[in-house]
Amino acid sequence: MSRIASPSVAFAAGSRSRRRGLALACSLIFCVLVLSAQVPARKHRGSLLQSWILSATAPVASVGSLLSRGASGAADSVEDLFHARSENTRLKQELAAKDRELFRLRAEASQAAREGRLAAGAAALPRVVVTAPVLLLESRAGLYSALIGAGSADGVRPGAPVAVPEGLVGRIVAVGRTVSRAQLLLDASAAVGARIVSTRELGVLRGSGRGDMRLNNVPTTSRVRPGDLIESAGIDGIYPRGVAIGRVAAVARGSNLFLEIRVTPSAAFSQLTDVLVLAPSPAGEAAIGGP
Repeated sequence: MSRIASPSVAFAAGSRSRRRGLALACSLIFCVLVLSAQVPARKHRGSLLQSWILSATAPVASVGSLLSRGASGAADSVEDLFHARSENTRLKQELAAKDRELFRLRAEASQAAREGRLAAGAAALPRVVVTAPVLLLESRAGLYSALIGAGSADGVRPGAPVAVPEGLVGRIVAVGRTVSRAQLLLDASAAVGARIVSTRELGVLRGSGRGDMRLNNVPTTSRVRPGDLIESAGIDGIYPRGVAIGRVAAVARGSNLFLEIRVTPSAAFSQLTDVLVLAPSPAGEAAIGGP
């Protein structure tokens, strides 16, 4: 009767056979490595083993190099971004500083130009007392007035005419120590004796309360034309003679013996920034109730 091997004995025999095969394979690999380490590579650049190792690790080294360059590039990009932002902030600050400086220089140039025009106007006007800034312009319900930054401490007196280089703008009606109020010629209750320069005819110029003026008491026989210059006549005892007031804008025949003449002021009332205060005439000062 034949003897049958048990499964455990067969498994142990298989394990010993696999171990011997693994040992043999390791021995062969070791021998190959030893031999390849001694066999020179092509062109005598190291051994064959070294060549194999370099060939096997070349992709890994390439990937590592790419990753290194990518990381370096990313770091450089981040650094460039922060540098660009910092530079942008610096340039914005410099631009803002230059804008402020330009604004200051423009303001100074504008102020110098205004002072130059006022000085030239003062030379052409009689008895200028002081140059004063306009603090406030008021326009409501036909009333036009200005608050100016000069008063009795500066020699301003009630009834004093107020002008700019372009022409007359009104007269002082109330005086404080450091500020005064002027009635403008646009006011519905303002009036000034006027003359048409081209025809030498006299009339009374009154404010319309709507931003322009009307020249009254000019007969229909007058040869006045649009564009003619109107100046102060010096017949009202308030304003000096020969100062420009405006120009004729339109002429129409009225319902009586006089023309209806609309006058556009020479001065830009809405843009008054500085004015010249003149010495008042005795009659003008008395009309306001001054001493």
